[in-house]
Amino acid sequence: MKQFLLVFIACLAVGYCCDPPANAAPDDNSSNSATANAANKPYGQYGSHLEPILKTINATPDQRVKISAVVSEFKPKIEPTLVKYHEIRDQFLQCMFTGKASEDIMSKQDEMNQLSSQINNQYMMMNLKVRKLLKPDQVEPYENYRRKQGWVK
Repeated sequence: MKQFLLVFIACLAVGYCCDPPANAAPDDNSSNSATANAANKPYGQYGSHLEPILKTINATPDQRVKISAVVSEFKPKIEPTLVKYHEIRDQFLQCMFTGKASEDIMSKQDEMNQLSSQINNQYMMMNLKVRKLLKPDQVEPYENYRRKQGWVK
């Protein structure tokens, strides 16, 4: 029972790290179409925070193009990994609820951890590329937005 609880708590922690928190919807200044598009995807819409971020930092037209290009560059790297993570998480939970062998559960947990690391690495690299494009006075609003979304502490 103790091992089950440790595995279950680890699952929740990993799931929390990769799933956006409930308050992670874009700010009120985001378009309704992003929210509508998110409802059509099983786990949300990649890039739905782009426009609110651009508004928050008062991005210049040149920055809008460059930051949008960075987000587009990372989309094919992040989105499939997110989908795979959610599939493995669902399998992991199914293994736990059906009483599968601990080896199966641990295997799924390892897969989830690897995918979580890949996702976090890609988001960190994207964040660094975006930050390089910001003017000094835009960094604080950008970081405040990220903090408000629960992406950083």
